[in-house]
Amino acid sequence: MTQTVPVMRLRSSRDVVAAASRLLGYRPRRSIVFINTHADGRVSTLRVDLPAPAPPAVEKRFITSLAGMLCKVPEVDRMLIVVYADGPFDAGGDVSRASFVRPLISRLLANGFVVHDALCVADDAWGAYDGHDAGIPHRLDELDEAPPGAEDADPPLAEAAELAELPAVGYLARRAFDLALDRALRETSLIRPVLAAEEALALDPATASSDDFAALTHVLLHPELRDAVLFTWAWDGERGLELLDEAERIDEGEIGPGDDTIALDLMGIGDAEPPDRERIARAIALMSRLAALAPDDVAHVPLTVLAWLHWSQGRGSVAGRFVDQARELDPSYGLAELLQTVLHQGHLPNWAFVMPGE
Repeated sequence: MTQTVPVMRLRSSRDVVAAASRLLGYRPRRSIVFINTHADGRVSTLRVDLPAPAPPAVEKRFITSLAGMLCKVPEVDRMLIVVYADGPFDAGGDVSRASFVRPLISRLLANGFVVHDALCVADDAWGAYDGHDAGIPHRLDELDEAPPGAEDADPPLAEAAELAELPAVGYLARRAFDLALDRALRETSLIRPVLAAEEALALDPATASSDDFAALTHVLLHPELRDAVLFTWAWDGERGLELLDEAERIDEGEIGPGDDTIALDLMGIGDAEPPDRERIARAIALMSRLAALAPDDVAHVPLTVLAWLHWSQGRGSVAGRFVDQARELDPSYGLAELLQTVLHQGHLPNWAFVMPGE
């Protein structure tokens, strides 16, 4: 995801690799991370899944698509690449995945990008693909120290598998939620999703009551209200209200099929600004707890919402795990099916290519 980051002084290749996970906010696996510096001093990051080894023709098509994706990032001054590969650093006498990375670099250079460094992080070592120390393995513990300027930054979060773990909840907590949800579903009062979303975002997931989580679940079970909650969490209440207004106009026939922008923005195809990272982080903590509490007949909903929240921040691997769980519980759930298609296509939201403030 493109983002504004603390000023880091990347004096060496080690600093670049040490910075990558801190810029993303988590430790990636099987990924290509692009650290892009811009003429005005800003830095953006972009992470995509590292494809499995494939015949050269297949990898060439992927490289062409990836280069086109990077051309959407505005005004890149120079680019640093960090590849996270499974297995040993020295794979068959060369740096892991070198047969893929070197053609990728050549294509980027041909497209006019200045590739300043290309580095590999494998299971046993890290090192460079090119330059005077190409192919020389370095110890992974060298990456533990933060790069200059990032000493006070939050340490990176866990890897995707750990990020996709839900918090532990006991039987009594789940039973209390079940009873609260039964009560909430019998309520006939008007649901106000934008207000519910803002109130939920203010909760502490560790101390929120079963009734709090049940009330939120009642809202999320209605797809149009769920989407209003997502828009409110990602941006603000005004966007949530706009979504509700547009949904009403669609129902009344004022907007025809294909003319609405709700689905486009929800899937990152429209012109929406990047979501608010702090609000998304709070929503993820809340939904992780809810997904852990929810029984199987409704758990696909918070799991899918969790997937969308992570995907909106560029964490496709994490999103994929939650989508898979959701579709196991309910293969027909529309948003989960749509998200799975988007993830399989490797699609990133358009806001990934928008610099903050533009």
